[in-house]
Parts: sequence; C-alpha cells; structure tokens
Amino acid sequence: MDKRERMTRGKIPGSETGIQVRKSVCTICDPVTQCGLDCYVKDGRVIKVEGTLENPQNAGTLCGKGAAQRQWVYHEDRLRTPLKRVGPRGSGQMVPISWTEALDTVAQNLQTIKAESGPESVVFYCGYPKHPRPFLQRLAMLYGSPNYCTESSACATAAGMAWRSIYGQGTSPDLTNTKCVFALGRNPFHAGTTQSRHRRRPGAGHGELHHLRGPARSRVRVALDPGLR
Repeated sequence: MDKRERMTRGKIPGSETGIQVRKSVCTICDPVTQCGLDCYVKDGRVIKVEGTLENPQNAGTLCGKGAAQRQWVYHEDRLRTPLKRVGPRGSGQMVPISWTEALDTVAQNLQTIKAESGPESVVFYCGYPKHPRPFLQRLAMLYGSPNYCTESSACATAAGMAWRSIYGQGTSPDLTNTKCVFALGRNPFHAGTTQSRHRRRPGAGHGELHHLRGPARSRVRVALDPGLR
C-alpha cells in the first residue's frame, strides 16, 4: 500500500486523496442550537463526519445521533419520495408516487372530510423539527380547524405556562443554592432552563452535573427512576 492509498484509507483531506471537508450543521434534534459538522466528502458522497471545533455549540464534539449522519442520509430504508398504500391497512404494500400526486391526494381527502364531518374533525399536529409549524398553523386556520397542536404541550411551553400561572412570570430553579434535587425523568439536566442559567463547558455531554456548584453538586438526589442512579 503506497502513501496515497494509506491517506485515502485514513480519509485524510487533500488533493492527493480528492477528499474535501465541507461545513454543515446537524438538524436531527434541536433546530435552534445546531451543532457544527465537518463533512469529509469524496466523489460527492460523505465518507466521514466530525464535529466542528470552532462551532460554539458543540466545540468539536458530536452525540451518537450526530455521529450517525452517514447512516441517516444513506440508509436504504430512508424515505426519498411519497408512498401510497395499495394494499390493506397494515400490509405494508406501498408504491412510490410523485409529490404532485401526493399533495393532490391529501388535499382531496381533507376536502372530503371537511364536507362530511366539518373542519373541526381534523387535528393538525406538528412535532420536531419546528420549522414547518408556522405553515401548518396557517393551514389549520385556513382550513377552519381550531385543533392545532405541537409537542410543546409536553415540553418547554408547558413548563413556561406553569411558571407564569404560579409566579406571574417565567423563572427557573435555583439549582446553585439548593440542597436537594428531586428529579423525575431520564435527562433532567437537559432542560433549557438549566442550561440557560448554567453555561455548559465545551464538549460536555447532556446529563452531566458540571453546571452545578456548591451544595447542589454533592447533594443531588434522584428518585423514582433507576435509569438515573
């Protein structure tokens, strides 16, 4: 194996290998605080992914989802076109169709349901990513349905409404001075209120207690969830 072959096998960028590093961002989880990606590209295909060192969000690190970008992009089961069911429900018999046919089919079905049962019979729901939310809400309003929902009802919006209803304004826990933290859930320190008050050090993973100081760091108590012990 000569030097060029070793460099190519090692995925080292340069003119000898034809590998380029192109900057991108990961959009798998949070559409606001996106982690930077260094994508190693050869012949138009991503062959390696690393975190961008100069990106302030992830400082060169990546979580398991970010590191799996290649599998996410190139997996054989990834949907690349709309599919139409041609067999019984649950049979998995699907055929690919064009976007024009898919949108026309959805529009026709929505109009049929509206005529038969009224616009209130349809619920418009949007989860992650959050980018389509304004467009889906506008569609729901134009359709005449008040049933517009998002996953925020079980996320930060619900927490913010609780703070405002109790204290009259948004606030956050005083973790620095607390002596005991009673946590329910598998990743309590990933909450936005915690991260906004206590800056994460570069490269830290979610769930670490590095942002706690004083008595809170040594007296954290986790209950009702063996996964956190």
